[in-house]
Amino acid sequence: MRYEQNSRYFFVAQVGNKAVGDMFNTPIAIFTFNRPQLTERLLGILAQVKPRRILVVSDGPRPHVPGDVVKCAAVRRLFDNLDWECRVERNFAETNMGSFPRNSSGLNWVFEQVEEAIILEDDCLPDLSFFPYCEELLVKYRDDSRVGLISGNNFLKMREGQQTPSYFFSRYAMTWGWASWRRIWQQVDFNMPYWPEFRDSGKLRKAVFTSSEAKYWQSIYDAILERRMNNAWDYQLILACLRFNLLTIVPSVNLVSNVGFGPDATNCTDIGNLISNVPVHGLKFPLAHPKKIRASAWVDYRIFQRRFHEYEWFRWATLKPRIYQLFKSFCRRLGLK
Repeated sequence: MRYEQNSRYFFVAQVGNKAVGDMFNTPIAIFTFNRPQLTERLLGILAQVKPRRILVVSDGPRPHVPGDVVKCAAVRRLFDNLDWECRVERNFAETNMGSFPRNSSGLNWVFEQVEEAIILEDDCLPDLSFFPYCEELLVKYRDDSRVGLISGNNFLKMREGQQTPSYFFSRYAMTWGWASWRRIWQQVDFNMPYWPEFRDSGKLRKAVFTSSEAKYWQSIYDAILERRMNNAWDYQLILACLRFNLLTIVPSVNLVSNVGFGPDATNCTDIGNLISNVPVHGLKFPLAHPKKIRASAWVDYRIFQRRFHEYEWFRWATLKPRIYQLFKSFCRRLGLK
């Protein structure tokens, strides 16, 4: 498989029977709200891919926010006149549901319609290579019970040109541009009735590398279960992956950038966040597949620091280099890499 970044088409040679200029067959789900400019940018990228099928999920306007009605309507109109042949299916809320219920119900609807899909929010802008990467791996791991989802995110500082293999595996699900299957989504339970047993039996501690990770996730899921936290849906997906030992595929370079941080965002309002606007890079094809399907505890801890717990990242970054090297050496001797 190969593609050209500036081309209007994907150039496909090794996947299926696609020829130059073929349209993209994997369904793409887009989650929108009230940001027409961001949605238009994302559609500009999709126009180069020409997906045959788009599923649009959109929340309704907030009655107390001036301008929401106009902005939400503008977003929805963008899907009325796409300049390529495309089946557009819509799931529009008439009133504002809020981030958690809209995203969770929208994902339920998406996976009722299709067996597998690529999922993008309006502020997640992908490199073009993200699409054939997802499509190929959705097929390759479709029936592999060890793999839960395919992420477009890599927030680690990888060495320049490091693309062999093309991806690796992590215990942590990252969903700013991702793909998965209905079989995985059916394992997500937003009510989490199993959480107390999972926590108290020690299964959480066994699922992660360090005690700081376990403490962090315990605080998150206790708050969700006690309804002190209800603004995110992806935490339950992360927990399902930890519970069922499902691995996430992570690209060797970052393929999707979240450009939506700021005052207009629902959750990501900190514009100075370390993982906002992370540059994207293109993957090389054909993909080089890892020889083994397993996660590295050391790499997962770095992902935890960078993606989920900034304090841990800064604390680790200030340790003396010697301590840092001793810890890595100790992990390698234990076979944890």
